[in-house]
Amino acid sequence: MHYSNIFRNFLLFFFAFFTLIQPFSASASLGARPAYLFVDLEKRNPSGTFTVTNMSDETQTYRANAIHFAISEEGSVHPVAPDAYSLAKWIKFNPKEFTLAPKTSREIRFSIIRKKNLKPREYWGAIEFMPLKGVKYSGETDKEGRKMKFEVLTALLIPIYGSMKGINYQGKVSDVTAERLKDKTGFTALVENTGTGVLRLKGELEVLNASSGEVFLKTTINNFDVMPGQKRRIKILANESLLGGRYTAMLLLQQTRPEELIFSLQEEFELP
Repeated sequence: MHYSNIFRNFLLFFFAFFTLIQPFSASASLGARPAYLFVDLEKRNPSGTFTVTNMSDETQTYRANAIHFAISEEGSVHPVAPDAYSLAKWIKFNPKEFTLAPKTSREIRFSIIRKKNLKPREYWGAIEFMPLKGVKYSGETDKEGRKMKFEVLTALLIPIYGSMKGINYQGKVSDVTAERLKDKTGFTALVENTGTGVLRLKGELEVLNASSGEVFLKTTINNFDVMPGQKRRIKILANESLLGGRYTAMLLLQQTRPEELIFSLQEEFELP
């Protein structure tokens, strides 16, 4: 089992996603700034610009699209049909299609033509830049003399989050499990977003002896996101190895935007 609770990149025909922590260039061929955007939907039609750079050695033409996405319980990011939380249907681009010479940049303007009377919740979507020409590859020749050829298109996504006043940031933690892994211990916990805003969480896990209260280990829980109405099973790897026995797990999670939200869980578990 692979233990990691970072906000993961995902691939769909080598489909590259920007994380909230650091900018990412798809196969070192396309870059953009900023890496993600927050907009105030209290404004009638918020707008802005970002800079796209062709980092490759070839001239390339790109097309801009707006998509909606979700994060699965396991942490993978995938495109989904627009729903009540989607910005995708309101995002407009100028230009929608453009060509960049090698090592050059240009500004792309976006605007959000939103509908009236939005509910107090957080909305999101992503701007996708898809090249019109991909990188061509050839596979090995099989026994029948056939040779597979394929083309890889690397798309770049920039998430956009929009908010209205009155968002309810709320969640709960449950179902803590533990497993010994050689000289380490792996933990999982289920985090459910029961509010109307994206939970952007980080925190700490503390494990104590269930009887004496002695602290056996502490470990950091790195940043992860849970979208409204969705669940995430976070995976935490501690450097210490616990012996068999009964323990108390104490999880403390803090919302990073806004920072004042804190919720926690105290749950007993047993290792054989």
